[in-house]
Amino acid sequence: MSNTQEGKTEERKERTIVLVCLSSSPSNKRVIRSASKIHTSSKEDAMALYVGKPGVSIDDDSQLQENMQYARECGFDVHTALSNDIALTIAEFVKRAKVTDLFLGYSAPSLILSARKSITEQVMSYLPEVNIHIIPDTMASSYPQMEKRNRNVLNLRDFLILLAVMVIATLLSLWFDQSRFSNANIITIYILAVLIVSLSTSHTLYGILSAVLYILLFNFLFIEPRFTLLVYNSEYLMTYFVSVLAALLTGTLTSRMKTIARRSAENAYQAKLLLDTSNQIEKAADENEIIKVTCMQLVRLLNRTVIFRRGKEVYPEDIFSIAGKEIDQNVFTRENEAAEWTAEHQHYSGAFTSHFPDFQYRYFSIHADQYSFGVLGIDMDQREFTEFENVILLSILHELTMALEKERIAHERQQAEIRVENERLKAGLLRSISHDLRTPLTSIAGNATNLLLHEQDLTQEDKQKIYEDMHEDSLWLNDQMENILAMTKLENSTYLHFSTENIDDVIDQALRHIQPHPHHTIIRVPSEDDLFAVVDSKMIMQVVVNLVNNAIKYTPVGSTIRIYTKAEPEWIRVYIEDNGDGISDEDKKHIFELFYTGTSVPVDSYRRMGIGLNLCEMIMQAHGGTIEVYDHLPKGAVFCFSLKRKEVEIHE
Repeated sequence: MSNTQEGKTEERKERTIVLVCLSSSPSNKRVIRSASKIHTSSKEDAMALYVGKPGVSIDDDSQLQENMQYARECGFDVHTALSNDIALTIAEFVKRAKVTDLFLGYSAPSLILSARKSITEQVMSYLPEVNIHIIPDTMASSYPQMEKRNRNVLNLRDFLILLAVMVIATLLSLWFDQSRFSNANIITIYILAVLIVSLSTSHTLYGILSAVLYILLFNFLFIEPRFTLLVYNSEYLMTYFVSVLAALLTGTLTSRMKTIARRSAENAYQAKLLLDTSNQIEKAADENEIIKVTCMQLVRLLNRTVIFRRGKEVYPEDIFSIAGKEIDQNVFTRENEAAEWTAEHQHYSGAFTSHFPDFQYRYFSIHADQYSFGVLGIDMDQREFTEFENVILLSILHELTMALEKERIAHERQQAEIRVENERLKAGLLRSISHDLRTPLTSIAGNATNLLLHEQDLTQEDKQKIYEDMHEDSLWLNDQMENILAMTKLENSTYLHFSTENIDDVIDQALRHIQPHPHHTIIRVPSEDDLFAVVDSKMIMQVVVNLVNNAIKYTPVGSTIRIYTKAEPEWIRVYIEDNGDGISDEDKKHIFELFYTGTSVPVDSYRRMGIGLNLCEMIMQAHGGTIEVYDHLPKGAVFCFSLKRKEVEIHE
């Protein structure tokens, strides 16, 4: 597969398609804003879906229309569907559109219908492989709405519930009284009313008030003398006491059940949020993406600005804010002291703490043992975290620290493996050099000594043979030194100098560096058109020289070596083919490996280091190209390397 095709495939794999689920909730805009932060600029990759019940008109719902319009303004392509099974319809749409990131709003489940799965839970069960983001369906809080009610003991809603339940109970009791039922039935109705009030309101106080109100109403309306609070029969005092006690017990038990249910809902909600965060962190590719994913999740959960400081400076890419909120950049300079203190002492500081309490942000040290990854800051916005928010925050920060530590260990292990591999390669290269270069150097030294000591005794023919041997050995040594130098250059890309070159000119120049070989025929076939590519010309010349010298070395006397090119729309293919004995299938598997010298033995077998073809492959990788070897029919071998073609306008 070509590099272009691989790039397109990789692009398709990494394509992010976002779907946000719309509703008529006012806080649905928060879900839309959260989704808009990661969708691409293309409308094909950003969709919004509303699934309604059949027979219900969406045009009459002004809040839903407002949310739909807001989604369009944020760049989403809005779709609507009608179905009795909302969760299943969402799941089918996600699969059909190949959605990668699904954004759902979440609110605490109803206590009365707690046994029934919410739409969010159903969607998660249908789509286990999709990256689902659960956004709290409350405007300014990340905890279920029922906990929010507990913060105000006296409120109009609970008071109206109390009055409504007691009025209904009284009307039923009056009907029972007219029907000549016993007072025991009326007491049962009022106790049931106390239970309903305790269940429906947010504080135990309303259950107590309903119990007191029940005694007053029962005594005033149904006990002789009626319409007074006097009690002539002392037996009713014990009845009142037992009834109030029963009402208080049922109210207390109901309150405890609500507390247990609320905590269970909070724990389930917390688990979902942490799971969502953990899944996103797990999919992150590196340290920067882990930090980005975590900070964006904290922004969605806490509805506050989050920053991550790696040093004294805070860069724009490390600021994660609420959509539409302006950030005062000077605050980071003013609060640098708190961030440095947090990094040094590995303890939180800033707003609502004992250290720098007047600052705007609260800072948390992200560290593992003594290794510090940085400091995370959260804009407190003049309000402290709730207990629920604090638990979620600390859990997510723990996930972040563990993920960064895991990434650091993996990176260090990878670097250690690279260092070990480099040392192994260097040791192997030194052994190969010391072994393979010793023979030609010894030959040159021996021939030189022979000339110095016995020049007068040697014939002119012997001298000529010695000169030729020394010349060939020196040329071979020079070629190997060029290969070793090229390998060192490839280790540091700054030594590569790319420019637009005519490939035919590069090949011709390379062939001029190859010494004449009278026993081999080298045929150069020029290209029909001018072919240009962006290359390091010296490196490509090294590839041609290595391949041609390799063909000369491993083919018998009288063989022909042919060099030619083929032009394709995006690539230039350069072929070096011969009609020698060919290369075995076993050698083809390893021929580009470092230090591999093959199973066939050339005449001058000592001149084999096994780095030439490996160097050719490294050069091709640096150029984004490929190199291959295959059989040349009816016999011989073909080496082909490919370069990315560039169109150049030639002005005559």
